Amino acid sequence: MIQRDGKYGLLNLQLNTLPSQLVQIFHDWSVKNSKKAIDLRDDVTLVFLGLDEDGLDEQYLFNDNSLSGSFIYPTSYKLKEYPPFKYNKFQGTPYYAVDVTHSQELQTYLSSFEDVKIVNNMMSILTVSKNESSLFAYSKMYMDWLMRNKFCPGCGQQVIPVDAGTRLLCQTPKEECPVKSSAVSNVCFPRTDPVIIVGAVSSDGKKILLGNNQRHPAGPNGKRMFSCIAGFMEPGETIEESTLREIWEETGCSAREVKIAASQPWPFPANLMIGCFGIVHFDGVNEIINTELDNELADCRWFDADDIKTLLNGGELEDISLPMEGSIAYELIKSLALGKY
Repeated sequence: MIQRDGKYGLLNLQLNTLPSQLVQIFHDWSVKNSKKAIDLRDDVTLVFLGLDEDGLDEQYLFNDNSLSGSFIYPTSYKLKEYPPFKYNKFQGTPYYAVDVTHSQELQTYLSSFEDVKIVNNMMSILTVSKNESSLFAYSKMYMDWLMRNKFCPGCGQQVIPVDAGTRLLCQTPKEECPVKSSAVSNVCFPRTDPVIIVGAVSSDGKKILLGNNQRHPAGPNGKRMFSCIAGFMEPGETIEESTLREIWEETGCSAREVKIAASQPWPFPANLMIGCFGIVHFDGVNEIINTELDNELADCRWFDADDIKTLLNGGELEDISLPMEGSIAYELIKSLALGKY
């Protein structure tokens, strides 16, 4: 994953195929990284994403590697075979995310690839494979974190990424920095923000509650997207408590049962979407909609499950559209419409 000036793109390149002067840039970073040098971020910033151990029995690069087998790379790119990377008893393909903001040489080189499909936003990330989107999400969350955290929260001095970009270290002497002198840790780790996303349904399964957010007006086709209820967890809340609260805050409806369904990392900027089902028992009160509690929704409705099935099967329903396939919101809605919850 490539990052430049806060903009991201997914481009899979093999280090050994780069021109020698560019390889030297990464070699210099490696030396600085091992020494924890204060100027570590001056040229490039790298984050080690992991070691893919699949596909080692035959051709190693790209062809049989499950993580990169479907990667989008330039058609002019020539593949070569190299022996697998080895560290102790482990071997495989090491993957890195790279910030090239301060390297004009790398920016010039990357701009020469005109036949690369760019994956750089919330919409495009759902158009690629699961492996690609996972790699993009993992990379973007780390790079966002590094870009936003350049100084120590304890003493205000510069911090550097250590452990190949996965932790931050303040270089102020321990006795002068409250962060370093803490008994817990002297490093800062990336933050993940838990977000509840809820598919609310009537207890008999015949009605599904969906809302149109104020931020999602009608598109060029005149349709508005109706989706699940979502919001950040509050400190000290359980997942179940947060689910019930979000349903009530946004819709005014009162659920009494919660089922945890699935989760999905969402790198905009660093969220973990926790998908749940909320069961509402209709009694003339619980199901009454009131969107004026937090005014986040422009519209909210109870839809017939059969109407949602029509949309899922490609049919039309007034001015309504659903979230894109591949999103956890779409999967929650689909499960409710099919009675699988």
